[in-house]
Amino acid sequence: MGKNDFETMLPSVVKKLEEIAGVKVAQNKINGVVKQAIHIVIHELAHAYVERALPWLSKIEDDQHTLIDEVLARFLERKVSKELNLFVESFEEQLKEIKMYSPLRNLSWDVGFYGKLYDDFEKNVQQVGNLESFAKKESTKRLRV
Repeated sequence: MGKNDFETMLPSVVKKLEEIAGVKVAQNKINGVVKQAIHIVIHELAHAYVERALPWLSKIEDDQHTLIDEVLARFLERKVSKELNLFVESFEEQLKEIKMYSPLRNLSWDVGFYGKLYDDFEKNVQQVGNLESFAKKESTKRLRV
């Protein structure tokens, strides 16, 4: 399903939901959901790019894999969304989401640490130009469970 498929299907989906629920939803509510959908698409695509950029990720311990994958996907999501002036979650929201994963519940990071890690991610991507250099460097230092 591509972009045009989404645009084509959305009115049909809305119509079916209205028929089944027997009510209409305000257009601003639909617009808000579409905004969230774009956010989710960026996040899920970010996971695909992390997986492709870091083939070694599938060979490490599950807890460590989860941490690196979830953090870097959110960092990619944040950077892309900022650059395109789209919705960006706060560091607090992102860190809360990360800690919802069972292997990461006891992660001792605070918002300040997470924000500093993101700043370093941005600097690294700007200077070196890729995700792997940051992931390799940090997976032995700060990206630890």
